[in-house]
Amino acid sequence: MKVSVYLVTFNRKKLLERAILSVINQTYQNIELIVIDDNSQDGTKEYLESNYDEYNKSIDFKFYVNSKNRGACFSRNKAIKVASGEFITGLDDDDYFLHNRIAKFIDAWSDKRVNTICLFSDFMTKSHCGFTKSRRKRFISQSDLLYSNHIGNQVFTHTKNLIVIKGFDETMHAWQDLDCWYRLLGGGEAERIKEITYVMDVSHAYDRISLSHIEKIIESSNHMKKKYGYNWSERNRLDNQLIRYKFNMYLYLKCLVAFIITLDKKGFIKLHLCSWHALRKRYIDRY
Repeated sequence: MKVSVYLVTFNRKKLLERAILSVINQTYQNIELIVIDDNSQDGTKEYLESNYDEYNKSIDFKFYVNSKNRGACFSRNKAIKVASGEFITGLDDDDYFLHNRIAKFIDAWSDKRVNTICLFSDFMTKSHCGFTKSRRKRFISQSDLLYSNHIGNQVFTHTKNLIVIKGFDETMHAWQDLDCWYRLLGGGEAERIKEITYVMDVSHAYDRISLSHIEKIIESSNHMKKKYGYNWSERNRLDNQLIRYKFNMYLYLKCLVAFIITLDKKGFIKLHLCSWHALRKRYIDRY
């Protein structure tokens, strides 16, 4: 079974090679790697051209260069449309796979629950302080994503599943992953495999795509509310996620009252976890 991996890059040539090699060095070899260069200006195109023949010896390697900068969602959708694998997953250009990631997904797919539509894994975060491990729920439903993006930035699923939901929303400037997984989980649940197989690198000087400005996050939150017609309770669950980025007393009290009225224990706990995270970050930034 062929697995397609999409990898979008923009002006990160120094990190891109590590990401590409982490795919090439997988123990599972029936892989198609699709790199989309979003009109980089740092020599990425020349790098891909000069290494094309070498990379293509190991896996089915393809790359495309956008004529102008179109953004991550457009580029991911471009890769999804040309993917030839039965399965598909993604990789950010500043992150990398551990050597057994694809093999673990393939093995877990045969043992997954009937209602599982996609798989995901825990990951390690690489920072200046070293490595830390994520700890997430085993099974994620669509409604769980209103509290938090428990899945993260990548899933493993049938390629046709992403095609059916029309991939990523190109009008969104933040929370693109959350929005895509929310639509995907309309057809089932997400299931976490047991092993950590992904490294998220935040130790470098480049900005991460996911660390958008708070204005873009608020805009995306409002877009999702309008797009899906959330009720009062659901809107408050989504607002709760905003507190994680920047603590706001009005939002805190609004969500607190909503969760008490609706007896939403999960929301109450998540509210205080998000508040603690935001206040801790404010303290660290200040001192």
